[in-house]
Amino acid sequence: MELDKETEEMMFRTIAFLQGGRFRSLTDMNQGELALLRIVMDHGNDISPGELTEKLEVSTARTANLLNSLEKKGLIERTHDNVDRRRVFVRMTEKGMKDARKKETEAHVMLHMLLDALGEEDAKTYIRIMKKISDIFENTDIPGSS
Repeated sequence: MELDKETEEMMFRTIAFLQGGRFRSLTDMNQGELALLRIVMDHGNDISPGELTEKLEVSTARTANLLNSLEKKGLIERTHDNVDRRRVFVRMTEKGMKDARKKETEAHVMLHMLLDALGEEDAKTYIRIMKKISDIFENTDIPGSS
């Protein structure tokens, strides 16, 4: 499907806004950091870096970078097993729990504000289209990506 230049530019601007505009200001964390925190919260703490790598479906190097970043921010801590010091576990700090809950609440408020402003019909259309886009990207090899 061919798009005129103006429509194409508007789509890219909208995507950029949603990724980095007002929604991005909800947090000083990237999506990987948020996903990792969500997994640790859902798991109930004491999850190994290997389990996180598996659940995030990323490389061990990416997981290590995320953990280092979150640890520097004081949101997680790594502890060693008392029996086998080689085993490491990740848990959220009190600050991490507080910040994650706050960000989750802010995101829900913004989402509901958006859906209310759209109205029921447009909200359902938006959700249907976003699901379709997600399915397309999930099931299609994108040239130049690896």
